[in-house]
Amino acid sequence: MNVRKVTLALLSGLAGAQNACGTAGVNCGEAEALQTGIAQQWSGFGTPVKLGTWSRPQRCPPETDFGRLEDLLPQKHFRGPLSGPASYFKRVPPHYLGHHANFSKCERSVYIDVGAREFDSKEGMLSTFAVYPQLLGFDEFYAFEAASGFYKLPPQPDLVRRLQRQGMSAARAASFARRHFFLQAFIGARSNPSTTPPTLGFSDLLKTMLGLQPADAVVVKMDVEGYEYDIVRTLLADGTHALIDEILLEVHYGHPAMMRRFNWCRMPKPGWQFWCSYSLQNATAMYRALRDAGVYAHHWP
Repeated sequence: MNVRKVTLALLSGLAGAQNACGTAGVNCGEAEALQTGIAQQWSGFGTPVKLGTWSRPQRCPPETDFGRLEDLLPQKHFRGPLSGPASYFKRVPPHYLGHHANFSKCERSVYIDVGAREFDSKEGMLSTFAVYPQLLGFDEFYAFEAASGFYKLPPQPDLVRRLQRQGMSAARAASFARRHFFLQAFIGARSNPSTTPPTLGFSDLLKTMLGLQPADAVVVKMDVEGYEYDIVRTLLADGTHALIDEILLEVHYGHPAMMRRFNWCRMPKPGWQFWCSYSLQNATAMYRALRDAGVYAHHWP
């Protein structure tokens, strides 16, 4: 099966805005209204974790050591400072799964960037390679960004130079564009073609459209502006979390320090910053639920 062709055929035409829909000039309509309602009624991760049935159930990489995970830092917004000797980039990347697990033994190696923004931005795919060099050896790369006009690869000669500068081999850098797929799409917990724009469910993406199995190595980076709670709850409830080995997950909630420094949650508007209804306890519970279910979960800045 040619995964990229199948994915393109299934997803073509799904376009919209995921992050800050109103400010991106796109009407997210029912999709964002639904998430606002979920946020206001959130009570935690009480749904039992489901164990899925898979044709290739043997997990890869098998040597995941949860004793090597960094401690959560809820009192520091999970990440700590972004600069200096105690910064996130000094503290967390040494605990990434690739530092002690061998991805090369897995049937497929897949990196998925949800909320990818720009390829070469400070938190984009290229910069992620700098802090997680083991991803350079992966075979498939998928990027999703809902807001239009942001994400694109550089011209091939420039792309190859930049990838080699990060440490990718010449052969892999030359073939990267053929192994990389981008889709402008709204990613949510469940697929719903009736919303504006149509919503692509993350579980459907992993299981049906990409055809992933626990035998594949899958690393996800996700920044979806508050939609992460319902996405994670759905992954745990339908068993699709078993397809993710590691996730770098940015969390959004009514953080007191961010309220003071950046005026988070001080300008309520319909369909904007709905995640202010989530609490520090909700955010902590989400990370713990993922780890308890066997997903190697970290905060992302």
